Amino acid sequence: MKRSKKINGVMYKLLIERGIDSFSVIELRNASLAIDGMTQDPDEARKRLYRQIYHFEKNGWLISKGYGRNKRYFVSDMFKAMTIEPKKRHSATPNVSQQSNHYSILESELVVHNRNLEIVLGEIEEYQSLCARFPSLDKHLSTMLHKAYNRSAQLIGKANVLRNLLVAIQQQS
Repeated sequence: MKRSKKINGVMYKLLIERGIDSFSVIELRNASLAIDGMTQDPDEARKRLYRQIYHFEKNGWLISKGYGRNKRYFVSDMFKAMTIEPKKRHSATPNVSQQSNHYSILESELVVHNRNLEIVLGEIEEYQSLCARFPSLDKHLSTMLHKAYNRSAQLIGKANVLRNLLVAIQQQS
C-alpha cells in the first residue's frame, strides 16, 4: 500500500479538488483568491503560491514550459499517480510545553525585577548615607532619593504582580 503524500492545503484545493492544469502563476493566484479563508492580498498570495510551485517543480510534480510571463505549469504524471491528501492546519491552542515556556518567561521577569529592586535599594541606602555625610548637598540628594523611592515602588509592584500570578498558576495546576 502506498503511503499518501501530504501537500499544502491550498495547492490541494487548486490542483486536486478543482483539477487545475496548464496554468500560470497569476492564473493560480486568481483561483486561490476565490478560496474562502485565503489572504486577499494578491501580491502575498502570488509569492506564497510561487514558493509552492517551485517546490512542486523541484520534486517533479509540476512541469514548466515557456519563460517569464508566458511560463505555464502542467501537472506531471508522477503527481497524478500519487496518493495525495492536504496537510492539516495546526490548531491555535498552545500545548503544555508552550505554556510552561510562558511561565518560565514570567519567572525570569520576576528575577530581573527583583535584581533591579536590589540595585535601587542599594542606591537608596547610598543616598541616605550621602545625605548624612554631606548635609550641604541635601537639596540635590533628596530629589535623587525621591526618584529612587518611586522606582523601588514600581519594581515592588511589578514583582508582586508576577509573584501573585505565578502562585495562582501553581495553585491551579
